[in-house]
Amino acid sequence: MYRVNTLALAVACALSSAVSAQAVDTKESIEEVNVTVSPLAKPADVVAAPVSVLSGEALRQEAAGTLGQTLSNQLGVHNASFGSGVGLPVVRGQSANRVKVLNDNLDVADASNTSSDHAVSVEPLLAERIEILRGPATLRYGSGAIGGVVNVLDGRIPTEVPEEMEGAVEMRHDTANSQDAGVFRLTGGAGNVAWYLDGVYRDNDDTEIPGLAIREHDEHEEHDHEEHEGEEHHEDEHHEEEFNTDGFVGNTNARAKSASAGLSWVTDTGFVGFSVNRLENNYGIPLGTHEHSHEDEHGEEEHHEDEDHALEEEHEHEEEHEEHGEERVRIAMTQTRYDIKGEHRFNSEYWDKLSVRLGYNDYEHVELESHDDHFHEGTRFTNEAWESRVELTHDDGGLWRGAYGLQLSNKDFAAVGDEAFVQPSNTQSVGLFTMKERAWGDWHLDLGGRVEQVTVDPEQGETQDFNLLGLSGAVQYFLAEHQHLSLGLTHAERAPVAEELFADGAHLAEARYLEGEEDLEKEKSFNLELGYHHHNQEASGWHAVQVETNLFYNRVTDYIYAANTGEENHDEELAIYGYTNRDAVFYGAEASVRFPFAGGHYVELFGDSVRASFTSDLALHHDEHEHEEEADHDEHEHEHEEVADYHRAVPRMPPLRVGLALGGNYDQLNWELRTTKAAAQDRAGAFEETTEGYTRMDLTARYNLNLGGTDAVIFASARNLLDEEIRNSTSLLRDFAPEAGRNVEAGIRFRF
Repeated sequence: MYRVNTLALAVACALSSAVSAQAVDTKESIEEVNVTVSPLAKPADVVAAPVSVLSGEALRQEAAGTLGQTLSNQLGVHNASFGSGVGLPVVRGQSANRVKVLNDNLDVADASNTSSDHAVSVEPLLAERIEILRGPATLRYGSGAIGGVVNVLDGRIPTEVPEEMEGAVEMRHDTANSQDAGVFRLTGGAGNVAWYLDGVYRDNDDTEIPGLAIREHDEHEEHDHEEHEGEEHHEDEHHEEEFNTDGFVGNTNARAKSASAGLSWVTDTGFVGFSVNRLENNYGIPLGTHEHSHEDEHGEEEHHEDEDHALEEEHEHEEEHEEHGEERVRIAMTQTRYDIKGEHRFNSEYWDKLSVRLGYNDYEHVELESHDDHFHEGTRFTNEAWESRVELTHDDGGLWRGAYGLQLSNKDFAAVGDEAFVQPSNTQSVGLFTMKERAWGDWHLDLGGRVEQVTVDPEQGETQDFNLLGLSGAVQYFLAEHQHLSLGLTHAERAPVAEELFADGAHLAEARYLEGEEDLEKEKSFNLELGYHHHNQEASGWHAVQVETNLFYNRVTDYIYAANTGEENHDEELAIYGYTNRDAVFYGAEASVRFPFAGGHYVELFGDSVRASFTSDLALHHDEHEHEEEADHDEHEHEHEEVADYHRAVPRMPPLRVGLALGGNYDQLNWELRTTKAAAQDRAGAFEETTEGYTRMDLTARYNLNLGGTDAVIFASARNLLDEEIRNSTSLLRDFAPEAGRNVEAGIRFRF
């Protein structure tokens, strides 16, 4: 099945290229917004790297409660959900510490990279534009962007003074989890002063699904390693009996609110501005995932009366479904972020502009645990971080133009409590980079380099220093003004982060015992990218066909991941996962082609695929004193190093997707029927279960109207119309919490 679909995707790419070659050359310019993931002002259509931009009404239609869900329909992007409260973007099979999530080009600096149950601290409902850079972006953004970048732009620091006050108010309701959400945005100013205000409030109940939440396993189902079969079945039966729910995923209700304010001083040559944002998010972890020894060790824990009152008030119905004594775990997140942004444009024939960014983030979340309908403080995670970026761009009048940049960051991370699986640490980085580009006729060349030093200093143990090098080159050939071929080569490096180096403890939310490795090597990635792009919005008929195709190959030396050792920590009764280096290869394809028809109708074909395999054997290091209690398992004992040839598949890779969209754009009405077929993911990692394929059908529509002189948009989305059971192979929680069943979201937005 996989080979057939891959062949079909390749044929679609070839056909789309042949059709698009018939487009006529046009010299008419189109007004496009420049992407900010490049320091050199240029629209996404001419950037050599594969960039996707989600903005305007398209973003409003896709916006959801989590960033991963918002972007899940974009080429090469999947959602690693952990219940309805958490959704991390997965770009070409990469996530967490390899995909950097940015807030206006600065790191969000939360704890989402530390654990799959930690939400990203950005609010998609407030975003004005989201830029996705697929592939290594370490040249500009450093070590954590070796797999890609997701840049969320919210406009909270104004860059110009509006002529009059502008704003928008939105209200929406989602039947998937009875979510009610409200959003407002205001901006205005006078003279040289511009101001900005926004706010959002979301409140949702448990997620409704078709069937059981926890996947039931056949008693006779074969596992990859028979010695663990009895333990896995016993554990599954325990979960199903004690925690399973039918028709909904228990303990997935949530409440979030956010508010921002910004102020700028704007002149003819630039601006300087300041903003502050406050975010509070309280969400539940799906039942059955958070195992606990159930010992009464709350003597030193504080009881949160305010949390108890709020939870009892908003989630009374949940108690009807939960058994007495069943453990519920919630995460109470708070964040205060301060940002300064400035830009000065030079009156010079060579220098273009100087941009300065500084951000400070004070992040904290507490895991609240309950056995008796009262919540008690568990582990507390904090991250106090700041980052600064200075960039200077130049243009010598048609020969070379480029940018020079300096990036500094400092992060103090700590986890305190019974489930603190990683010790406190300080991470500092210093990076210098340069980017150059030049055009010769129909050819365009991009070059760049970066040097970076990362220092990880733990509370206990030796400080780790890593020197990183990034190099990038890309060449484009423009077949016409609006279509080009591109070839890119990138060498990128990533330093291991604190949890990969120093983890040592039970991570109960993920039901794993994590062991770090202080001797980890840095990752070294070589990426090859081949692309074709055609996009001419001003053309008509078949000449307006829109095409994007990309082929990529990424060889990673010393890829870092948490490998399932096949052993168990007997005290915690959890499987042991040890961080290790292992060579790997990632390769795949992405393609979309949209054919326009008369009357505003269109047909779009799309698909993406990524395959990932280890190319070396697994080497695991263990402290023999940690596992003396496992002496009865002679086959698992070793003093220094054990080498085994486990499964070659990299864990939690997304499946092949292909799809078809039909739509229409009229004067007031827009609609789209989108069908996506995802293949089964049978290339599971070691000790992982496979996931079944699914067909997802979504219908979206919006209607523009004027009410009393105010522009308004009525919008609605009917998702998962076939009521499919969808379990994401990219999620650690796929066996506990499937995606929502058939649901409808509708709302109205006023603009003034």
